[in-house]
Amino acid sequence: MPSVGAVLFLLTSNNGSGGATIRTAMADANQVAWPDPWFRTTSPDEAIHLCENAYYPHQLRLLGPSNCFALTQRVTCAGPITVGDITYDTDVALSFDEPRACYHVCVPLNGWLESRHRGQQLTLTPTLASIYRPDAEMAATRWPGGSRHLAVKIDQVAVDRALETLVDRPIDLPIAFDAALPLNARATHDWVRLLLMVHRQLECPDSLMRHSVVLDPLVESLIHGLLLVADHPYRQALAAPAEPGRPAVVRDAMDIIEAGPHLPLTTSTLARRCHVSVRALQEGFQRHLGMSPMAYLRLVRLRRAHRDLRSADPAHSSVATIAHRWGFTHLGRFAAAHKTMYGETPLQALHSAR
Repeated sequence: MPSVGAVLFLLTSNNGSGGATIRTAMADANQVAWPDPWFRTTSPDEAIHLCENAYYPHQLRLLGPSNCFALTQRVTCAGPITVGDITYDTDVALSFDEPRACYHVCVPLNGWLESRHRGQQLTLTPTLASIYRPDAEMAATRWPGGSRHLAVKIDQVAVDRALETLVDRPIDLPIAFDAALPLNARATHDWVRLLLMVHRQLECPDSLMRHSVVLDPLVESLIHGLLLVADHPYRQALAAPAEPGRPAVVRDAMDIIEAGPHLPLTTSTLARRCHVSVRALQEGFQRHLGMSPMAYLRLVRLRRAHRDLRSADPAHSSVATIAHRWGFTHLGRFAAAHKTMYGETPLQALHSAR
């Protein structure tokens, strides 16, 4: 019998690409052969309208030649998160109204950007992003033509509730994020890569990523990831060990997972239903099962997929259909994990169905 760790590695492996740069991730994103998701306009008024629909009311001022103006963007939404890949063809300045009901993260992909927030001047580059609070000034004092940036809007309520759940106590609002977010740390690279992957997948109208079973845990991971990589007053509290969940709590969470592995369960959902903090539940699972709640959920889904493969009619069912039913978006990793756990490929299990 293979180790649980081996199966989980196969289910979550990124095929050794963890050290790739943000630019590599963008190159991968640009190779997807889906209908063109980009929108382009040469009208400043239309550019303001488009950005206000996706983000916030703002003022746009041209700093470069007006006859060179153009906006190119693609915007996707994942629950409380909006991600836009945006380029202006000429230098512009933007100032945004306040207050806003969102935290905003600007991640340069190439070029640079001068910004102002809470009286602090920052020059953003592909090694330095910025986080803007909802209760203070936010302005791009110079967005150079040709510079390409990810504009990430995250609902304040979603971020605030996530942090309160993680630290298991009320917090001062809004969260006092440090405006500077260095991008040279491995953890921050991983967060940006996950953001790019979700953004890329959501560009396709029929992407499996649009299924809540797949998308909800990723959205939670993006919010938790930001809280872990950004500087704020609760950073040390997140790093401190939590009180482990009682075995009864772990059993309750396991029962919830076993009863509904097809549901869009997240660690926060499980913790709320078990009346404990997220970190306490995570510590409890690690101590008593040696894995996270989401890792246990993936194993349960793998077992259910194997059961369905063994009982399906090969003439009317496919490996892909069954894998997608249980939230496995990468068929190669699913096949490897299945073979490691059961000693046969999913296709062999399907054709041995009785």
